[in-house]
Parts: sequence; structure tokens; C-alpha cells
Amino acid sequence: MCGLCWFVQIVHYPLFKEIPPADFPAYQQKNYATGYITVPVMLIELGTALWLLYAGYSPLILVNFILLVLIWVSTFTLQVPAHLKLQKTPSHAVMNRLIYSNWIRTICWSARMVVLGFLVIK
Repeated sequence: MCGLCWFVQIVHYPLFKEIPPADFPAYQQKNYATGYITVPVMLIELGTALWLLYAGYSPLILVNFILLVLIWVSTFTLQVPAHLKLQKTPSHAVMNRLIYSNWIRTICWSARMVVLGFLVIK
């Protein structure tokens, strides 16, 4: 998810601004297909993070879980509402809010990658 989030942050979301406002709702509707990739992977991430907490505690496992909670909170309180608003009334202001707020997830997924790397080599 770290790599996908960087792609979304640097390429996908900024391209939203290139779509004419009249065409954006139809584009956004088709864009929901990305959920077929992201939702299962996010659920797998949640399951494995919970399993790690259950299997054995360490500060890195807790940090991993906290970062994942931040990702989920950001997703459902900032990014999903922005996508829903863009579906109804596309605007560059909402697109910018989506891009800026998505840095939360980008940074958290990047930090998780580092934490999980330490857990693997530990």
C-alpha cells in the first residue's frame, strides 16, 4: 500500500485537476473501481496488524498498529468525504484538500513500511 499511496499522491490525485468539471462526476464514478484493489488490501493489513498484536507485543508492533489506525481514521474522515463531495460538486478546492490531506496516509504508510522492515529483520 505504501507504493500505491505514493502513486496516488504524486500522480493520480493531481491529475484530477486536468479533468473538466463537467466530466468529473462520471470519471469519479469509474474511479471507484480502485476500491476493488484497495479495500481488500487494507482489510488484510488490518487483519495482520491485529494478528501481530495478538501474537506478541513489542513497541514496534504497537507503533505499526497506531499508524494503521491513523490511516483508517484519515481515510474515513478526510479522503472518503472528499471523494463523495467531488462526485457531487467537483472543485479544485476540494481536490486540493484531498491531495493535502492524503499526505497523512502517505507518511503513515511510509512509516509503516520502515517499522515493518525493522520487525522483519529483528
